[in-house]
Amino acid sequence: MACNGFCGNPCGCGPVFQVSNFRIQSFETISITRDGQQVSPTTTLPYGFITKSFRIKDIVTLTERKTPIKSTWGMAFACSPPSPQSQEKMIGIQIINSREVQLGDGQILKVGDDLTDYFEMNSFSAEQTKPISEFFESPVPLFLEDLFKLVWIKDPGKEVQLEFSLRILMENGLDFNLSNEILSIRS
Repeated sequence: MACNGFCGNPCGCGPVFQVSNFRIQSFETISITRDGQQVSPTTTLPYGFITKSFRIKDIVTLTERKTPIKSTWGMAFACSPPSPQSQEKMIGIQIINSREVQLGDGQILKVGDDLTDYFEMNSFSAEQTKPISEFFESPVPLFLEDLFKLVWIKDPGKEVQLEFSLRILMENGLDFNLSNEILSIRS
C-alpha cells in the first residue's frame, strides 16, 4: 500500500467547501419583552422590561472560497463549516428623537435630540446590557440569526411613547435608517 501524503486535518482532506457570506440589504425592528414575547410597539410596559430589538431582514448572498485552517496533529477541532456572516461589520448606532415628549421629571426630549445615551444594548440572548459606546469598542460581526436589543435606561417617570429613528452604522460607509420607530414605556 502506497502513501502519497499525510493529512493532519481532523475534518478530513477532501474538498474545501464554500461559505456564502452576505451583504445586508435591510434591517427590521420588533418590540420584545425581556422574556421573549413579541408585543405591539404601542403596548406600554415598564421601561426595564420592554426592548426595541433589531435584526437582519434582507440580504444578498456572496460566495467566497475559504482556505482550510491548518491543524496541528493531535488537536481536536469542530468540523462544522463557519457560519455565513455579513461582509461589513456593525460599527455603531445612533438614535434620533422624532417627536417631542416630556418625561415625568419635566425634561423635554425635542425633535432631533440624540437619544443614544438613554439606551443600552446587547445581543438579545445576553442577560445584561451595556452602554452603546462600550458595545461598539470594536466592530461587531453580524450573522443571520443575530438579534440585538435596545433598552431604555432612564426612568421616564410616567407613561410616554417615544418615536425615533434608528441609524445602524456599518463599515465602508454603509448605514441603514429605520424611521418612525415606537417604544412605549412607563416607570
